[in-house]
Amino acid sequence: MINILLCVILVPVIFINVTVIMNSYIHPNEIPGVFGMKPIAVLSGSMEDTFMTGDLILIKETDPFSLRKGDVICYLVSDQAVTHRIVDVKEEKGKPVYTTKGDANNANDQDPVKPEQIQGIWSGIRLNGMGNFVVFLSSTTGMILFILCPILILIAFDILRRWRSDKVQKSKTAELEAELEALKAEKKALSERSDKD
Repeated sequence: MINILLCVILVPVIFINVTVIMNSYIHPNEIPGVFGMKPIAVLSGSMEDTFMTGDLILIKETDPFSLRKGDVICYLVSDQAVTHRIVDVKEEKGKPVYTTKGDANNANDQDPVKPEQIQGIWSGIRLNGMGNFVVFLSSTTGMILFILCPILILIAFDILRRWRSDKVQKSKTAELEAELEALKAEKKALSERSDKD
């Protein structure tokens, strides 16, 4: 029962981790995600009260040319994810250019955002405090504690289950062999008696 429960928990976690890791290698200039959703840990208070430092928000892929004023977008600046609200949309050389601002900031962001920088639009989903957990999970200690340890526990339970099963099987085999020897001895005794008669 414990093996099944651990598998139900671990298989999706391992699948998601492998998918995210593969996506980060296949698309190194993008935030990795699964099924079009990208989890982002909020590391600053620039968007409070919309979401708070330590929250986990989900960004969904979007057409960067369809965004409008008021949308909360995630974009990359020097390989760092920034999630701010669009406050103005202009056009340069036939492409939109977005001016963004954190809800809690006093001024607009200095550099305009180009479509190729955009990673997605905020889906409206935020998980309170889960960003801190994700940041911890991505640390070496977190990976050991929440990925390696459960796998080792699963392996240990499987070894223990197999050992117990083997022990029960050996016991049954020994009982059957003893019963077989008793039957052979009984047969031999009956055979000797019938020879004497």
